Amino acid sequence: MRLLRDATLVILTLAGAVGFSQVPRFVQEYEQRLGGALQEARRQLDRYEVLALGEAGTVESLSRRLAASADPTVAGLGRAIDEQAARTAGLAAHAEALAGAGRFRKPILLLRHHDRELLAATWAKYDYTLTLDVAFAAAGALVGLVLNAAVWGAAGWPRRRRAEAQQVLR
Repeated sequence: MRLLRDATLVILTLAGAVGFSQVPRFVQEYEQRLGGALQEARRQLDRYEVLALGEAGTVESLSRRLAASADPTVAGLGRAIDEQAARTAGLAAHAEALAGAGRFRKPILLLRHHDRELLAATWAKYDYTLTLDVAFAAAGALVGLVLNAAVWGAAGWPRRRRAEAQQVLR
């Protein structure tokens, strides 16, 4: 039993260290995709700004005017411009928040607030490497140690309770 406990300790500690070492690279790849999506969103919004400036207006006034049209296609274009402006603003805010966050805060921010499509695309193309990030490896190893202690603590709990019960009966 001791051999099995030691084996799980080594496996969980190494798995935690290697697994957590992937986090900085994954976040970096997500940030690159986010930057590309933001650049494309701004490029599309810039086209609408050129149209709006041609009429001495703003993108907001252009989208409102189009959305108020009786023609459903033109009204749909107005709504699409609004959606594009909102997406661009959301991507920009997200990119700014990640850029200003520290190393250990970025993964937490990414878990709490992310673009689902970008996250899914990043995950789909992500390739694991054996690169070890010392800080994240240490955090992962610690999680592995705690997980091992929890597993073996839970596994030993019924036997301890049974042994305690037998001691009381004697």
